[in-house]
Amino acid sequence: MKKTKLFRRVLTLALALALSLTAALPAFGAEPGFINFQNKPNTYEQGMFPDVGQAWYTTYVAAVYELGLMKGDAEGSFRPDDGVKLAETAALAARLHKIYHSGDADFTQGQPWYQVYVDYCLENGILTQSYADYNAAARRSEFAAILSRALPESALPAINDIPDGQIPDVSADAAEIYLLYRAGILTGNDEYGTFLPDSDIKRSEVAAVISRMAYRSLRKEVTLTPKPPYPDLVEGERRDDDFFSDAAMMGNSLVDGMMLCAKLPMAYYGKTSGSVRMNRLSELLLKQYGKVYLQLGINDIGGSLDSFISGYRSILTQIRTAIPDPQIYIMAITPVTKSRSAEGTFTMEKIRSFNSALRDLAEETQNWYLDCCEPLCDATGYLPANYGGWDGSPHLSNDGYLAWAEVIRTHYAQ
Repeated sequence: MKKTKLFRRVLTLALALALSLTAALPAFGAEPGFINFQNKPNTYEQGMFPDVGQAWYTTYVAAVYELGLMKGDAEGSFRPDDGVKLAETAALAARLHKIYHSGDADFTQGQPWYQVYVDYCLENGILTQSYADYNAAARRSEFAAILSRALPESALPAINDIPDGQIPDVSADAAEIYLLYRAGILTGNDEYGTFLPDSDIKRSEVAAVISRMAYRSLRKEVTLTPKPPYPDLVEGERRDDDFFSDAAMMGNSLVDGMMLCAKLPMAYYGKTSGSVRMNRLSELLLKQYGKVYLQLGINDIGGSLDSFISGYRSILTQIRTAIPDPQIYIMAITPVTKSRSAEGTFTMEKIRSFNSALRDLAEETQNWYLDCCEPLCDATGYLPANYGGWDGSPHLSNDGYLAWAEVIRTHYAQ
């Protein structure tokens, strides 16, 4: 009887010892899963990287350092604003995949140092193609696509509802990127979720992606704001004078005519033709406006289109820098009469060419394009004679300015 009790006690102790040894050695024969990321070979100490400090990415830097997936340079800096190479991307993806599936990230490097990681990624479907230059900088789109295959899809369940096509600069068929957004790995660069796919990815951003993949508690729930469908406007209900109480209009001498004839009650009118353009722009930037209407181009018709667009882009940049989040309306060049067009300087062909470039600029810079040309044209595609001003056009008559004002009153961001 005593022997039986002694045997049972010994057996119980042996089983307990075996279980404790199994828990202490998860890397050997480990099952795939997030528990494998609990083994942390390093300890992060606050301030160990002098260029990290207290930043949005500090938690992520600590996480990837403790996992042994990222470290500092020879001088002890993390270099958060530096980019990463495709070779480093492959190495990170391979080690993340191996830790998840086996509990360790052991690789024997050869020549070149990254080849073992590339081979592993190709064998495991993490890389779907070979790159000609693994020392090239990794673009954000490339990094996301590669890392999306480092864990199984079952480890990246959706916590965010983001329909295909909602991310402004990501096509609806970019499944890998949408997978990471929905899983809370990627969040975008603004309220719309803008991704900047062709930009190089920074080490600080890499740290965030890697740590969110390893630790589900770090993943982010986000609700993206639908981005306005720049640049075209649709006709809406006619706006009354109050709508323009926070608006400014800047442009050429046509702006003077709008102020005198149409009496749109803008908070500011600034004629910027000729040598006074930059002075009027400086005046505009002194105050804050909710809406800015720009009418430029008719005096530039005889010059270089590229130079005109370059100068226009500079004006947009200055406005955006000085005025937080205004609605900017890039107004089309207004049309001219058939007789004026036939004279050869202000031709409708040139006007439409410039207007096409203005629309492209509005789309590129995410501003509104207000078509003030085609709505003022008659069936023949020219400005009606009764809309022509003292010079026949491009200046307008009182009726012409009133018609233009109606286009402005009925076309706005909704």
